[in-house]
Amino acid sequence: MNSVNTVQAALFPTIDRIQPIEVLPEQFDSQNIVGFRNADTRARPFKLLRAQIVRQMEEREIKLIGVTSAAPNVGKTFVASNMAAALSRIADFDVYLMDLDLHRPAVAGRFGMEAEGWGIHDFLSGEQPDMGQIARRINEERMVVVPGYRRDVATGELLSSAAGAQLFERLRTLPKNSVVIVDMPPIFADDDAVIIGRHLDGFVLVVEDGKTTRKQVHETIRMLSPTPFMGAVLNRYRSQLFADEYGYGFAYGYGGYY
Repeated sequence: MNSVNTVQAALFPTIDRIQPIEVLPEQFDSQNIVGFRNADTRARPFKLLRAQIVRQMEEREIKLIGVTSAAPNVGKTFVASNMAAALSRIADFDVYLMDLDLHRPAVAGRFGMEAEGWGIHDFLSGEQPDMGQIARRINEERMVVVPGYRRDVATGELLSSAAGAQLFERLRTLPKNSVVIVDMPPIFADDDAVIIGRHLDGFVLVVEDGKTTRKQVHETIRMLSPTPFMGAVLNRYRSQLFADEYGYGFAYGYGGYY
């Protein structure tokens, strides 16, 4: 039987051996990536979110966290990217941001990665079994991005295959100081999010002020059950809490970003 370290090495090289990609400050600015900047007031919501996530991680075993939304275009990739960046600033904390929104992958663009290349689709299909050829470390941060690129593939079949199940099993063998943030598809896009949710330790729901409804939130939590709901992040806050009155977990306004 493989040891944890052997399995981990088979999935990822150690983080200091993962090929880095240089992301310039202006790229972070253009994509509203502020989670690395402890002194930036715009990063405050993500530091608060980080504290809530770490508290829950300490209370129970959590390694795989999904970020989803009810519908597209409400800012889930923006939140997932900044949440991962903020978590990576914790000393000795290794963060892996994985793009599993296979129909509309957007994480690579957030970090100025090439428009095409090896992606998570290719790992799941067996075209590229070496995750070290796919993953990229962001600058010298303790954060690794596993990008996705558009492919004409049956995504549900890929995720529900033996390779999909093995991916999540192997992610669980990462060292104890590791956390995986999964950028999921919107819950009502297809069944991909439900398939992914079965393998997660919890999920965060991104909602948009004036757009996301109470019914959508309830249905999202129901459809992803029994995966624990860790809280909601309010994006594009305008004037009221949500489209109608309800409250869940932690909610932070971030007007204008997406």
